[in-house]
Formats: sequence, structure tokens, C-alpha cells
Amino acid sequence: MLCVALLSSGVAVGSLIGSRNKDGENGTTQSEETTADGPTLKIDDNDTTSPSDGEVNSPVEIAKKVKPSVVGIIVSTRNQGFGGEEAVSGEGSGIIMSEDASGKYTYIITCAHVISDSGISISVQLEDGTQYDAEIVGYDVRTDIGVIKIKASGLPAAEFGNSDALQVGEQVYAVGNPGGVEFFGSFTSGVVSAIDRPVSSEIGYTMKCIQHDASINPGNSGGALVNSKGQVVGINSLKIISDEYEGMGFAIPISDAKDIINSLTKYGYVQGRPKLGITYYQATAYNDYNILIKMKGLPAGSLIIESISSDSALAGTEAKSGDLIIAVNGKDLDSSSILLEAIEKGKVGDQLKLTLCHISRNYDITRYNVTVKLVEDRGTSVPAREETTTNAYDYFYNP
Repeated sequence: MLCVALLSSGVAVGSLIGSRNKDGENGTTQSEETTADGPTLKIDDNDTTSPSDGEVNSPVEIAKKVKPSVVGIIVSTRNQGFGGEEAVSGEGSGIIMSEDASGKYTYIITCAHVISDSGISISVQLEDGTQYDAEIVGYDVRTDIGVIKIKASGLPAAEFGNSDALQVGEQVYAVGNPGGVEFFGSFTSGVVSAIDRPVSSEIGYTMKCIQHDASINPGNSGGALVNSKGQVVGINSLKIISDEYEGMGFAIPISDAKDIINSLTKYGYVQGRPKLGITYYQATAYNDYNILIKMKGLPAGSLIIESISSDSALAGTEAKSGDLIIAVNGKDLDSSSILLEAIEKGKVGDQLKLTLCHISRNYDITRYNVTVKLVEDRGTSVPAREETTTNAYDYFYNP
């Protein structure tokens, strides 16, 4: 099983199964049919009480209620060698959401990192062992939320609760497939350790998660975090991977995920989200840009452009792969998060003034400014990634 390393305040955090698309795609739909008739996630938003103030079911009752609504997700990749046979490359979990308007398809919520690799096929396994081929409806790498669908009806949909009502110390349960479908429908218990815990993702964005200590392992990703009413309040996504830490799992709050999921089911991407339209990475101790930035006195958070998408406002300007972004709206990138925050706070059509640098083969720097408009992110690029082996000289240009 694959594992993606993340960082949160210097602590290694691992997504439980799968990895991001090598092409950096974010939210690209692979469904052949329109998602316009996709279902809408409905949450009991009116319920602002914790289970201690109302209905509380026994763990046995909760397991009976929730387990049929949690599925196994099997990801296969075609081998490049002789015969080109498919082999299982990862396994995860999913939560049955509801049927579409036609009644032909059932939509399933999971994690983006479970389904976002390129060149894969996906199947879904139900509690009774029945398997269905699945299609990707859409996924959002930034929030690690994904939606798939299968051609089936009459399946038991989960009940979704108000995650905003959760309290620290409240009992919760994790339902999923640790280790894959071999351990299908495993049920573990714990308590909420923290609310709105910020966790930095591998692409530079911070997600606010539910921290809990219910046991989760590789294969649990995309599975349910459930309250004592048997309602899904979170999507299990991450856990601390370290010999020094125990019982630190993280789930995406379902109330926060609601709008993302509904946009994915309708459009296949998160509508109205702005992007700059480039991929870029940070200078680290493992590439030559780190030395160059220190040598030239450039901001420590300067970012290296890797590629520029055709729909970016930077396309057609003098900006090129290998150029550095050193400031946005006149503010030096002392941290790489400064640019991310400017994009996050902006709207489609808003303008950003970027200060960039060309670098010659003689290590001379030419600064220039470009004003660009933010465009809608329809799933063609991921905003950032960390590169560990790049040689800066590969990107340098003659003056």
C-alpha cells in the first residue's frame, strides 16, 4: 500500500492509502456521463446537540447501523510489462451517500488520495462481498475529498450528522477497512481529542480536522467517523506515523466537506475556486535553489515555477519554467504560504501582482513584474508540491 508523507509542525503525518496524481491533476472528472443530476449531501444541520444531550446508541447498535453503509475501494493499475495485466495497487474505504435522480447510480464519498492516481481502475466491494466497477465523479486534492459512483440502486445510505456539534471528549467510532478488504468493516472506538486541528497537506494547504484516537490504519482512508447516534460526522483521512506518537488520527469534518461534495457531484470539480494556473515547488535543502536563494538574498519562501497551464494568465507572458516567484502584491514570500493565502482569499477574476526572477547560466538575476488574473480551478493543476532532487541549473537560461 502506498503512503504519502505530509508535514504538520515538524511531525510526519501519513495519508492512509494512495498518493497524488503524478501529473498533479486536482479534481479532474473521469465520469463519461454528466454529473448535473448528481445527488445532494444532506446533513442534520438543525441538530446542534451532542449525543450526551439526546439519543445515544450502544456500540453494537451503531455498528449494525453504519457498517452496511461503508464500502471497500480497490484500486488497480495495469502493469507495463508483458501482458499488461492489472494488479491491485491500493485499497481504501468509502461511505455510501445516496442515489442520483435517475435511481441508476449510487454515489460514494471517499478521500481524494485513494482515487487520484492516473491510469487506474476502481472497484467497490459491499459488505456482502459483491463488487461493482466504479467511475470517478470528481476529487479535490486540496481538501482530500473524492466522490465515485457505481451502477447500483437500493443500497443502504449512511446518515450524516452535524460535525459542528462535536465536543472534545465525545465518544466516536471509526468504520473502515484497515489493511484493505481482507479486514472489511472493522469497527473501532475512541474519543474526540481536538476540534479544528490544523494539519498541513502535501500540497501546501492547511485542513482543519477532527483529531481522535479511534484506531485507524492503511485502508481506513475514506471510511466513516461516527458519533453515538450512528451518524457520520467525519471522513477518516490521516494519521500520525511515528514511533513516538500513539492514537492520533484525523478526520475531515462532514459539515465542512458538504459544499465540496455537492460541487463535486454536480460539476466534477469545486466551482468558483480560484487558481493561479501553475505548478510550483519549494526550495529545500535537497535542491540547488536553496543555495541560490541564500546567495542572492531572496525571500526564503520563494517558489520555483515548474509548469504553466494553458488557461493561466501567466501563459503568453515572459514567465517560464524555472523562474522564481519572490513576492505577491508587493509582499516578499518570506513563507511559501503567503502566495497560497493570496490565492485562497481571492476570487475568480481578482488580480495579483507577482514579482518574479529569471536566472541566467551565470547566476545573474533579472527581476520583473507581471499582473495576472485568477482563473477558475476546474481540476487541471495542483497549486504546489515539494521537489527533493531538482538541480537548479537545469532551468537556467542565457540572458
